[in-house]
Amino acid sequence: MIPISIIIILLSLTPRSNSHSFSSRFLDSILQDHAFRSIPPHRPKTGVIYDGTPPSNLTGVSISALRLRTGSLRRRGYNGYKQFIIPNGVIEHPFVERVILVYHNLGNWSDVYYPLPGFVYLSPVVGLLGYNAVDLTAKDLPELDLRWPEDPVLIKFESLNVLPSGSSPVCVFFDLFGGVAFDKVVNGSVCKSVSQGHFGLVVEDISPSPAPSPEMLPENPIAGAGGGGGRRGNNNNNKGWWVGGSVAGGVALVALVVVLVLWVRWCRGAKRIEKMTVAAERGDPLAVAAVGSADVPVAMGTRTKPVLESEYVT
Repeated sequence: MIPISIIIILLSLTPRSNSHSFSSRFLDSILQDHAFRSIPPHRPKTGVIYDGTPPSNLTGVSISALRLRTGSLRRRGYNGYKQFIIPNGVIEHPFVERVILVYHNLGNWSDVYYPLPGFVYLSPVVGLLGYNAVDLTAKDLPELDLRWPEDPVLIKFESLNVLPSGSSPVCVFFDLFGGVAFDKVVNGSVCKSVSQGHFGLVVEDISPSPAPSPEMLPENPIAGAGGGGGRRGNNNNNKGWWVGGSVAGGVALVALVVVLVLWVRWCRGAKRIEKMTVAAERGDPLAVAAVGSADVPVAMGTRTKPVLESEYVT
């Protein structure tokens, strides 16, 4: 269990993967654009919450936009922006005259964009991000750096999933740079933060790991007759490695035999050429046979028997 006495535990050893971090940041950009569209382009009201419409492929996500003067936000804060209670004393960087606070509620998309292995979400992930309000048609805006050094922002979670028996909920915080931190819960379902980001209530997943389904194991009646399912799976894996190694060994053996045969043929040809070269250099005499009273050289044999011209005369 995570010790609740620790205020914040940074998960520096288990950061989220770059792919998930990239996808969540891309989602922030898309939701910023759609939240800005909810604000009327002509004479937008300050201090009014405008509910936006998310993309059609993100059913279950809700977004809102709140336009405020930074001076007013710094002096009075804002009480009751959805789940957020925003205190006074905010510090923004860089300085802007007006700020738009964009609210996210990811609903059933929380696990998709903010996966947290080993934990189960009791609440949807909600977010609060600040942008410069100078241009209501701007897209891909960078977030302002909003911080509350005096009093933290409070996030009240009301609709929660059933808490597993013997488990204690904790707050989880996702910053804009892929970092993750845990904090203790206040008053049962309230989280605190001194900066903007995304928040949720989670609990450790204490459910046992599911056993492998029988359908996933290869069917092998012979191997199954000798032992249990787990051992049969190991035998099948070993058999697979053995078959693969046998095939690879057979291919290597055939290639070696072919190389040896070619090498032997090459050696024989080289020796034959060497013998012919030696014989030509020594000038071996032809065989001698007696013809009449004289010895004349003769060939050892011919393919065509010589024929006298008289034989062609009929």
